[in-house]
Amino acid sequence: MSSPDKDAVIATLLEETRILRDTVAELSKQVGYDKNLSTTYYASSLAAEPGSLLEEGIPHRGLPAKFVSGYIEDVHLSDFNPRLNTSSYVNVVSEEEERKVAMLGAEINIADASVYPASIILHNKTVNMIAHLWHCPKPKDGGDYTGAGTVGSTEACLLAGLALKFRWRKWYAAKHGLTEDEVLAVRPNLVMSSSYQAAWEKLFRYFDIEAKLYKPNLVKNKMAIDAKELVALADDKTIGVVGVLGNHYNGMYDPVWDIDREVEKVNAEKGWQLGIHVDAASGGFIAPFQEMSGKGCPPFDFRLPNVITMSASGHKFGESICGTGWIVFRQREDLAEHIAVTVTYLGGSSDSLTLNFSRPASGPYVQFYKLLRLGKEGYKQKVENQMSVAAYIRHFISNLMHEPSGKKRFQLLDGGDTCCLPVVSARLNPEIGLHYNDIDMQHALSESHWYVSGKFPPILNHRIVYRAVVMLLVKEI
Repeated sequence: MSSPDKDAVIATLLEETRILRDTVAELSKQVGYDKNLSTTYYASSLAAEPGSLLEEGIPHRGLPAKFVSGYIEDVHLSDFNPRLNTSSYVNVVSEEEERKVAMLGAEINIADASVYPASIILHNKTVNMIAHLWHCPKPKDGGDYTGAGTVGSTEACLLAGLALKFRWRKWYAAKHGLTEDEVLAVRPNLVMSSSYQAAWEKLFRYFDIEAKLYKPNLVKNKMAIDAKELVALADDKTIGVVGVLGNHYNGMYDPVWDIDREVEKVNAEKGWQLGIHVDAASGGFIAPFQEMSGKGCPPFDFRLPNVITMSASGHKFGESICGTGWIVFRQREDLAEHIAVTVTYLGGSSDSLTLNFSRPASGPYVQFYKLLRLGKEGYKQKVENQMSVAAYIRHFISNLMHEPSGKKRFQLLDGGDTCCLPVVSARLNPEIGLHYNDIDMQHALSESHWYVSGKFPPILNHRIVYRAVVMLLVKEI
């Protein structure tokens, strides 16, 4: 055999050997993988491999389902217990039936009305119930109220802001004789309290709207709004005035009833068409039931003639699943119609009123479940319980004394026991000169597994304010 032939045979044998070696190695991995299926992750060969499961990105071979779920559960153990998190407004209580409903909705794309018409009807029924709760005028055509389920109240606020902006743009162009192109060069503004939630920061930045802010004082008047001073910030470039039904610092309600009166005056005096958006992210499912208990405020919703949009987080005191929000419009004409987009490419024709298109039906499903599960009486009793617990905590900490000085240890900063959210807001008394600070106390509380948020309102020069939200599961022991 010639030398070239020998070289060819050797090369072939070497290649076949390499292939065989790779095959054996792959079979060995498969055997090991099959063995892993019959044991736990920590007793498997995978646990002996160096580094994290995700250290090199997506794994070459898929892992057993129980390993992946176990990995996620182990990671979650490093989080705070959501049931002991008093900093959040988000509901974390659910029933087994409710979780099944959520999983059912997770497989439904609520944007596709032609494929899931029954789910759209359920969604619309939920909007109708919420609109009725907020005393929205009945549609002239006798059909459904105009509104939408959203991804949290952030999207709801953005939709309200856009509807107000487009409504104002049409009015401003007509008043000043501007073309559609010319009016685009005019930058509008929105008037509201500086205690707004992050959603409005997104509106100002993303949609080029100037913020004209009224700055209440947390210490002097506990974030109370002077409606006359608030509305006085408006001009003919103002798209609307926002009333916050429960600010996130201390739970106080803006006096929407007083804001409505001032808006009515300025519209009559100056020929404007200012409207009010009620940001009821937290209060939308609290204030109506306080009123049913006889412990509410003056009207705060669509009963006021200048309230034209209202939004809420379903996942807060509406007790729905995280990521649920709602927007309701007084009417479609010259309001919701400005943001409606007709969609035809999913097999039928339907209007979309949301920024997000494809999204699961879990939020509307669970909200519908909760509204039927609790009913008005259930929500009313729930709110009474939450307000009672907030009052108990408030009374307790208000009586804590600093013995060396004889002064109170805490300074209460919330709205009290009525016409506000079930929230307790306080700070360490700055007059008593404690040897520990607010951060030390927050850490001490966390050692008992309770998470109490510390806020940094700019008006307090970055001193911490503690806020405890009385969620559904917090109760006296």
